[in-house]
Amino acid sequence: MSYPAIVVIVQARMSSSRLPGKVMLPLLNQPLLARMLERLRFCQTPFTTVVATSTDPTDDLIEQFCQAENVPVYRGSLEDCLDRHYQIANHWQADLAVKIPSDCPLIDPRVVDRTLQFFLDAPNAYDFVSNLHPATWPDGNDVEIMTRACLHRTWSEATKPLEREHTTPYIWDTAPTHSVLET
Repeated sequence: MSYPAIVVIVQARMSSSRLPGKVMLPLLNQPLLARMLERLRFCQTPFTTVVATSTDPTDDLIEQFCQAENVPVYRGSLEDCLDRHYQIANHWQADLAVKIPSDCPLIDPRVVDRTLQFFLDAPNAYDFVSNLHPATWPDGNDVEIMTRACLHRTWSEATKPLEREHTTPYIWDTAPTHSVLET
């Protein structure tokens, strides 16, 4: 099977309001972020993984970790995750962008593959597929997939701070072809 260019974007930052620095806290002697990236390596669907972090100096540690681990990293606005996702999709010339938050260190690779396969099995049927809105899988298995065209439209039209900070709320409210993958 021929696959489109897919980029899985793991958003990570040190300035979490609930637990600052959580992505670099140790989990079995490795940072939480390392454990998440490890789980993504078990996926069967071919894709490029990119860690999306901010230009805030507190996120230098994330960039250093990614460089040491040979994981691509992109740095952009702390408040505008939508812009980070859009810039990554363009830079990596991705047909599909997959959003996964970094605080899902135990994400099931089979859930990622199943969600991607659902999207790929219906070419041109969807702009966006999610198992998150509404949540149809246990928390920590959040996967949102969007075409680059959908991401571009969202990036161009989303104006509310919530839409820019969280990437997909605008899509949830406006995407003409939106499917939720259920368990």
